[in-house]
Amino acid sequence: MADQPYVAIAAQYATEDEAVADFDKIHAHYKDAGKHAAFDAAVVVRDKEGKVEIPKRDDGAKHHGGRRGLAIGLAGGLVVALFPAVALGGALLAGGAAGAGIGAIAGHISNKASAEDLKTISETLDAGSAGIVVVVEPADADEVAALLTGASKVTRKEIAVDDKALDDEVQDAAE
Repeated sequence: MADQPYVAIAAQYATEDEAVADFDKIHAHYKDAGKHAAFDAAVVVRDKEGKVEIPKRDDGAKHHGGRRGLAIGLAGGLVVALFPAVALGGALLAGGAAGAGIGAIAGHISNKASAEDLKTISETLDAGSAGIVVVVEPADADEVAALLTGASKVTRKEIAVDDKALDDEVQDAAE
């Protein structure tokens, strides 16, 4: 199967509360439009030492197996690809099949995206800041970026995902 294009958007905020406010705005926008499955995002907090935590993420209606792309949690996988210590610290992964699935997504993204693009996205989140990482379909990118009104810095990068191969990798990891 051919690669499916997505847009990764990272936005930096001075505080976690500001990031959560824009996250909630985006979530409501997608829910009101009846497109919740097309929305995948995580709030990320990076302390002064660079330690990363994920206090909030959208994982509603995300199920492994038989779902593709955004429906299996690309934003969480992208955060782990950007900041591998998140997975090690347990901030995101609950372990078991869910953890293996997120790990498979992170590996797929790392293999498909350029190291330079991943570095650029990760550098959006300065130490001592909060942020949002959102993965959307290209047609929704401008609309989502416009909702990030509290952000002090926004980075957008196109990423490509082989949805079928990714789904297979997630299922294999869960078994």
